[in-house]
Amino acid sequence: MHQTSRLETKVLLPLNEKLLGPLDRKHREEKLPSLPFVFLLGNHSSGKSSFINYLLQRDVQSTGVAPTDDGFTIIAPGNADLDQDGPALVGDPDLGFSGLRIYGPALIQRTQLKVRKGIQANYMLVDSPGMIDSPQTLPHQLQVGYDANSNRLSNQQQQSNNPKGRVSDRGYDFPEVVRWYAERADVILLFFDPDKPGTTGETLSILTRSLIGMDHKLHLVLNKVDQFRKIHDFARAYGSLCWNLSKVIPLKDLPRIYTMCIPTNDNQMQAAEGLGASMKDLDAMREEVVNEVQRAPERRVDNLITNLYDSSRLLKMHAEVFEDLRVRYASEKWSRSALVAATFVGGNGLAASALFTGVAIEATAGLSILSVLASAGAVWHNSNVMAQLERNLLLEESLSELFRRRYGRQLADGDEYVLSLWKRVLPSLQVAIHTLGFNKLPKLKSSEIGALDNIISSEIPKLRRQCAPTDNSLAHQIAKMLRN
Repeated sequence: MHQTSRLETKVLLPLNEKLLGPLDRKHREEKLPSLPFVFLLGNHSSGKSSFINYLLQRDVQSTGVAPTDDGFTIIAPGNADLDQDGPALVGDPDLGFSGLRIYGPALIQRTQLKVRKGIQANYMLVDSPGMIDSPQTLPHQLQVGYDANSNRLSNQQQQSNNPKGRVSDRGYDFPEVVRWYAERADVILLFFDPDKPGTTGETLSILTRSLIGMDHKLHLVLNKVDQFRKIHDFARAYGSLCWNLSKVIPLKDLPRIYTMCIPTNDNQMQAAEGLGASMKDLDAMREEVVNEVQRAPERRVDNLITNLYDSSRLLKMHAEVFEDLRVRYASEKWSRSALVAATFVGGNGLAASALFTGVAIEATAGLSILSVLASAGAVWHNSNVMAQLERNLLLEESLSELFRRRYGRQLADGDEYVLSLWKRVLPSLQVAIHTLGFNKLPKLKSSEIGALDNIISSEIPKLRRQCAPTDNSLAHQIAKMLRN
């Protein structure tokens, strides 16, 4: 953890600040939450609170069919039962939730910490308010298809439709807050209710805005499967969920969906009918989800390394295309400036030569004036051409052409990761160039790219090897022997 933080602070953050890069400048220097944590999402009545109570083996959260919570609840182990309100939680410098302050008092007042004794866990759980179906929560781009670009563009469109930056009537930007938690979480569970399998507007918004790039730690759960009395009903609900997910996940193969239920006294009554005969399978699936939750501490280090790699690749792509753009613009600018200078110097030089050869002074003066006028015309023309060039270079087509030239080989090899990075880099690159201005684009040093390459090719593999289970994995043992 210390090494990843050091590399971010010494290498990534300075370059990201210099180039106005794609990394989140608002939160990068914040302290991570003190314990690994699991983030639970889902529509109301999907069973999030029941799962938390089952996992902790005590009633910590209220449960029920109607919405029982309208805020975020952080549940942590401790030596005594203690409840802490949002302002105290956010103000605590050691817990790592101070970054929530920027989302306003409406969120802070709906956030609380519950410390409970007797919890056999070395991680925290974060319960979220149930997602709802509301026309205001469904951005326009979700109505026309999947927008795989960075959430920055979605934010701009959402804010243009909602000047106060609020989503629905929660009083704060719910998708952005979910993104904040998701980036810091070590495991994310997204629960679906059989009655509303993925149809809520907020669920679609969260999948397309807040959980982009989180696939490695996101787990989808279809809960309360024991409520089905007929296999036909289960198949219809499962198919409906897959259909809704296919609208927002542009992949041929959908991610795995855990089908499970929480044990209740009523489960035994259903053992002889419906899906009751498959209760053992549901129990086994539930234990798999529990195991994923309990692996949160192990995944903390792995997630930190993954985030460092992803951030380094993002920033490197941003920097390389940024530098290619700066070089192209500077080359065009200097070539046109040289043409103006040549016109001015050449015209006046010709006039001076004519004067020395005995040509009338009136003629040489006229020639000199013509050269000045020609130079002035060239300056005016060049300024118009450069202004048009600036507008053209900011277009997605122009920037994508620079990207294709730089990464043509990887694209030819079908590298989907490179393409996904570009979709996230493009919006930040456009904003950076527009903000800095073409005449003030900073020059990229070769040592800065070299430092990024060193992180990607040397530091990250070194960290992976340090954290790899070399004692238990035969593959790692053989690889270590070959390196030596």
